Amino acid sequence: MTSQNIMPGAKPFFYKKGKVGCLLCHGYTGTPDEVHNIGKYLADKGITTIAPLLPGHGTTIKELIPKTADDWYAEYCYAFNWLNEHCDEFFVCGHSMGGALTIRFAIEHQVNGIITLATPTKLRIIHRVFLTIAASIFKNAVHKKSKSEKLDQEKHTILSYDGYPIGPANSLRKLLKNNMKKLGSISNPILILQGSLDDKWIKKSAKTIFEKVSSKDKELVFLKNSSHSLTHESEREKINELIYEFIRKRSKIK
Repeated sequence: MTSQNIMPGAKPFFYKKGKVGCLLCHGYTGTPDEVHNIGKYLADKGITTIAPLLPGHGTTIKELIPKTADDWYAEYCYAFNWLNEHCDEFFVCGHSMGGALTIRFAIEHQVNGIITLATPTKLRIIHRVFLTIAASIFKNAVHKKSKSEKLDQEKHTILSYDGYPIGPANSLRKLLKNNMKKLGSISNPILILQGSLDDKWIKKSAKTIFEKVSSKDKELVFLKNSSHSLTHESEREKINELIYEFIRKRSKIK
């Protein structure tokens, strides 16, 4: 992928600062712009931050159609390996699907801490049934986003596609299913951030993560004025502070 293909404002970013590092990951159909505010805030506090642009994202929706969760995870791991070259302590953070990739990474690797933002543990049942049946037949089709979703993107100036390719969405379904089986293996410190105005099934997911992880050091915070796009909404500065304090208390930040 060349930089000419990438939407303006959608490029990956890397802020080299101190020896404490944080990987930040965007969600399905989104871009690193979702987590840039967090990345810049942490960098200003001396934390090295990196955010990959997941394969198929930030360009055209056609490029996303053939991609899978394994493609996204490979890029996630590549970004972490880059961070590993510069840091001694590591935190991983993700929004929505980026949080699901973060959970998978934490299942397979030891890190100093985990932060999830509006992260699902499974899709709505109607979507799970539809994807299970339709993915093999309509895997190249694109489901258009609802009017409310499009309005939310416009309101918060979110860089994202206007639809969900069915094939990759089914791959996301499988990722969530596999994560659910292994949540109990996570024992790292974890901060779970969730908007109170988000859909019920995602709010339930936040509680599920909190209940199923084995971590003794865990915290679930509901942000009363935020929905799914919480990193672009009115409580985004509070989110920045919560994440920084979580990292500060569990690292050797100087």
